[in-house]
Amino acid sequence: MSGAGDRKEREVRRLLAGAARPPVPPDLPARALAHGRRARRRERLWRWALWLPAVAAAVAFGVWACAAEPWAAPPMGTTPPLEPW
Repeated sequence: MSGAGDRKEREVRRLLAGAARPPVPPDLPARALAHGRRARRRERLWRWALWLPAVAAAVAFGVWACAAEPWAAPPMGTTPPLEPW
């Protein structure tokens, strides 16, 4: 069983070793670096674009909560009678 696996592996190695490799363009690393920088910049911009409204909403909610005090009981619409017993 292992003999057949070794033969297949040898054939694959022979095919890969004999395959012609295409030449790599000399400016490929520079282009890849520029593409990566653009991708990081775009990702950073999206992160800012999503976090900025979230923080602004949190600040607006905090200001509203301090001004409106929604946890306080609303004032009574009518006053109790002031007649003595």
